[in-house]
Amino acid sequence: MTTKQQKVHLKAHFGGYSSKGQKMQNQDAFAVYVPNNDELLLKGCVAAIADGVSSANKAAEAAQLAVTQFIQEYYSTSETWSTHKSAAKVLTSLNQWLYSQSETIGSNAQTQQWLTTFSAMIIKSTTGYIFHVGDCRISKYRQQEFETITRDHNRKQGNAHVILTRALGADPRLKVDFHQLDIKQSDIYMLSCDGFHDYLSPALIKKQLAKLPLEPSNNELEQVSQQLTEQAIALGSRDNVSCLLIYIKNIPNRRLEEISRDLLAKAIPPALKLGMTLDSYRVVKLIHASSRSHLYLVEKEGNKSPFVLKIPSQNFADDALYIQGFMREAWVGERIHHENIMKVIPENKDSKFIYHVCEHIEGQTLSEWMHDNPKPSIGVVRDIIGQIISALRVFQRLELVHRDLKPDNIMINQFGQIKLIDYGTVFIPSLAENTENITETVPQGSLNYIAPETLLTLEATNLSDLFSLGVICYELLSGELPYQPMTRAFVTQTHFEQWQYRSIKQFRPELPYWLDISLQQSTQADPRDRYQGFSEFAADLNKPNLQAIEEFKKLPLLKRNPIKFWQGLSIILFILLLTSLAN
Repeated sequence: MTTKQQKVHLKAHFGGYSSKGQKMQNQDAFAVYVPNNDELLLKGCVAAIADGVSSANKAAEAAQLAVTQFIQEYYSTSETWSTHKSAAKVLTSLNQWLYSQSETIGSNAQTQQWLTTFSAMIIKSTTGYIFHVGDCRISKYRQQEFETITRDHNRKQGNAHVILTRALGADPRLKVDFHQLDIKQSDIYMLSCDGFHDYLSPALIKKQLAKLPLEPSNNELEQVSQQLTEQAIALGSRDNVSCLLIYIKNIPNRRLEEISRDLLAKAIPPALKLGMTLDSYRVVKLIHASSRSHLYLVEKEGNKSPFVLKIPSQNFADDALYIQGFMREAWVGERIHHENIMKVIPENKDSKFIYHVCEHIEGQTLSEWMHDNPKPSIGVVRDIIGQIISALRVFQRLELVHRDLKPDNIMINQFGQIKLIDYGTVFIPSLAENTENITETVPQGSLNYIAPETLLTLEATNLSDLFSLGVICYELLSGELPYQPMTRAFVTQTHFEQWQYRSIKQFRPELPYWLDISLQQSTQADPRDRYQGFSEFAADLNKPNLQAIEEFKKLPLLKRNPIKFWQGLSIILFILLLTSLAN
């Protein structure tokens, strides 16, 4: 009989000690926070230490504020943000506040100085993220080897005097050292202030850490921290002395098959018929059925408002990657509230089936709308693109990348309102940092809308969504694509130069020249040559960029219109050939 392996989550033990030492006041501070499992998966656990700059009259307050506010504000950032973005945003805001408190108000007012060094370690999944300003230190003890990870931001002046070169609150332009490292089971990490590590040798620290049991408890870590702190004082430290130890008890160890098994634990419901009920949702109408999913118009018991029930196709019953995307679509949809993005109703966690319930949208897909409106005006298209940009900006603020923007995934109602309705391939940085997901090995998106960099490298950013948006805009206006259409069997491009833009004036000669230039820049194959923001594209769609037109006219024909250049060259060569034959 095979024993089922227990699912292991990240688990760490913490223990620290701080002493004022020979000083009148303790200006050091440290703090630790370990959240519950859901938040632990998304945000990890945090340890932070700060050492108030003794020359500042608000040193103790600055240190205490730094560690407590950093932890509190970090967990208040978006669940979708990457660890680096979340921590960087919080540190920037914290530094600006501390710096602003140091400003002198009035000619006779005393200047308050809120200055502190700061180091933090965020442990998430199997990775450690270190943020460091000043001369606190973060060190690692692994397999009887002790190593300092951070670099002190100070310099010696004379024989003994040390000048701090970086601190929170010292400069409005904060520069933070960032380190990212793999976490191993049984690792011990040490956060310490200069009053501690300046007086204890690595050999002495190693000797004490070696005395710890194989799996030290919080109390045992605290006891060793206290012993080391007292040793630093005994060896002559005249500063505050602080030490915080972190022991990594467990790291996530799930194999691919275990992740897949959990994703496929819930059953995909069978195809539903009119009048059938699924978990209190009664089917009123079949909206759409495809090889990927089934959509039903449903009513909930006791609520006559219509909803849309979305169920994966049975074709994907064993496809854990597809189910992962399906579940992430629901996860994102429950957290986004915007008029241009489909809302997903919070799931019934007790259901044995996998599905999600969305708001009902009256209208048609943008593909259907294009069929009914083959040559829309620039004004109408401008409005549609503006609404899509409004939705994509929400994704961008949450650090999300849609990755499958296309007309079939956009709804438009009779009043011209746009809704993004399908984002199962969305990239979520906070979840991508975990080992609790299946790694993608193929480009995510739809052929002819997917950005070239995604096809070539699997990478996708908001500029990749901008490329897809440019293709949609081009197609709305002309019914064609800006590049020669591809089929999956013939995707042979290996570098950006193989994407050759086709002027939209080939298909709609009456469209203005400035619009063609704008569409070309939005769909540049190389993302470095594209607009670098949705706002730039929107601005050029609303007001012709005359400077861009003049610069474009100065380019050689090969750059402006490669197809026309080669067509012209072919005609010239053909005429020369005929002339040669005639002679």
